[in-house]
Amino acid sequence: QLFNAVCRGPRHSLSPHFFTAMADTAEMPVETKPVNPHVATTCTAGPIGLTAFGITTILLNFLNAELIGKDTITLIICYGMFHGGMIQILAGMWEVYRGNIFGGCAFTSYGGFWMGFALFEILMVITELEPPSKDGKVVWLVVWGIFTLLNFVGTLNANRVVQFVFASLTALFFLLAAGVNNADIHVLAGYVGIVCGSSALYLGWAEVMNELAGRELCYIGPVKNKVF
Repeated sequence: QLFNAVCRGPRHSLSPHFFTAMADTAEMPVETKPVNPHVATTCTAGPIGLTAFGITTILLNFLNAELIGKDTITLIICYGMFHGGMIQILAGMWEVYRGNIFGGCAFTSYGGFWMGFALFEILMVITELEPPSKDGKVVWLVVWGIFTLLNFVGTLNANRVVQFVFASLTALFFLLAAGVNNADIHVLAGYVGIVCGSSALYLGWAEVMNELAGRELCYIGPVKNKVF
């Protein structure tokens, strides 16, 4: 009797619309993350940021390697503030707009590094501020070395050249930190910096050429087996 009472209950208790709704729910597609439309309609700013980073890194490390006179620092700093600093920050913001968080983080961070470094050098000239202690400079460079090392981990799914850029940049920061108390290591860091900047400049140029050719005209070494 209980079974009959349940089955013969009010007709509206389980209306046909209920089963229709259940069927529609079962057939609903699984939602996926929408594709960022800016990726398809906006070109990458990677070559712009890489070129800015590469040229300014090469110039500064010619000075560190003692291949040019110390009086060149004014030219390098003024140029670095705008090309190495402002242009990289703009490239980073462009990459954020495209949804490339890694490129955005890297370019804006190193652009900020150049802006801060240039401002520091200018203040040392036009003000009577005391220069930082050697221990402070070591900590500053080590922190940037750690940050760059973490960025290198993020390149393990990228191409081989960008991996080399971040690996050599990591070595550069740690060598500069060690070179604060050792002139020979500081000069060695300069040569490593020239190689690092040259690899970044090459990667920026290679990406432009590959884009123009519509294929891998210049070697960048794409990774086939993703690490993560």
